[in-house]
Amino acid sequence: MTKGSDLKEQFYDVVIVGGGMVGAAQAAALVKQQKRVLVIEKYIPNSDVLAQIPLRVSAINLASEQYLTELGVWSHIGETSKCMFNQLATWEQRHKPVIFSATDIQKSHLGYLIRNEALQLAAYDELNNTADHAVDIITDCKLTSIDQTNEQVSVLLTNHVSNETITFHCSLLIGADGAFSQVRSLTDIGTTGWDYQQHCLSLTIKTDFPTQHITWQEFQPSGPKAFLPLEDGYSVLIWYDNAEEIKQLVQLSNEQLKNQVLTRFPDLAGEFDVVAKASFPLTRRQANQYIKGRVVLVGDSAHTINPLAGQGVNIGYKDVEVLSQLLEEIDIKQSEALSAVLKQYENIRKRESQLMSLAMDSFYNLFSNDKTAVKLLRGGLLTLANKFEWAKKQVLKKAVGY
Repeated sequence: MTKGSDLKEQFYDVVIVGGGMVGAAQAAALVKQQKRVLVIEKYIPNSDVLAQIPLRVSAINLASEQYLTELGVWSHIGETSKCMFNQLATWEQRHKPVIFSATDIQKSHLGYLIRNEALQLAAYDELNNTADHAVDIITDCKLTSIDQTNEQVSVLLTNHVSNETITFHCSLLIGADGAFSQVRSLTDIGTTGWDYQQHCLSLTIKTDFPTQHITWQEFQPSGPKAFLPLEDGYSVLIWYDNAEEIKQLVQLSNEQLKNQVLTRFPDLAGEFDVVAKASFPLTRRQANQYIKGRVVLVGDSAHTINPLAGQGVNIGYKDVEVLSQLLEEIDIKQSEALSAVLKQYENIRKRESQLMSLAMDSFYNLFSNDKTAVKLLRGGLLTLANKFEWAKKQVLKKAVGY
């Protein structure tokens, strides 16, 4: 694996813009197919970051775990960076919790909560295990322009320091550069979507109680409150509320935030201290198209959904899996063959992500509405969920990716 901006102008099978969790996994998948890959990523953390306080975590379901295992990525994730959970509970204030358990579907667990950096670094560790020069990585350049013909894509980069430019050519360009994708913008792919009225506050807590293996979410009139367990004495609390309230909460000290948690969250399993915080808006975006010529979008570049059920990165990994499987069967230099599989990818993944977005929005709207009729409806649904095991199992299978 080669890093740096001292690479000469050359041709790659695939250039991937964005080397985060999804982009790095995409690179690992394509390198296994003996494809020559270039990854362009503005910043790759080193392993020292895993010794710092965790802040950004993702819920990885069973399907994603299985795929990352097949890629060889899973084995590089350290035990202190991931926390298995075997139960998931959800309830509305003053209602009995609905508890989903791994035993309901004859599994040992439902998934893992994993630090984002650990997922990203695990993919690079796997890339390091590949043959020399299978993948190159550039971290000190920005994407300036994209031009394509029927035969290839040309990518122009500008060095941040020297302002020098360098051009790379490839058979396929993959945009994995997130919700504000430059690839999407430079190829004139529009989006539809909206910003939700609520924002999200993420609080990392240092706990004095044993590791929990249950993740839960309580729906309150102001928005959901959730608990995400982690290893190494940490957990993460998720707080949905209106934008102004979240803005005010971020200004509080950690000690003041702890008092707010004690007042407004369900009881935790023991003593804790707030040690880190971050906030972000909730948005929904869907690219109008996932492909354009020899350019294709994956992950948040193609779609962002409400994070209510933690499905965002799992959808991204599914993009990687489907795209990689389709590309393996063809010569990507052949325009007709490539065009056919990219259209197939778009048809499969756009439909699936739209259905997941619709499901998350329906769930969000159902539990973010204070109208009496809606409150009665969701109360009834939670009661029914506790009574009908078959329905619980179907919901749970979908949540873990099966």
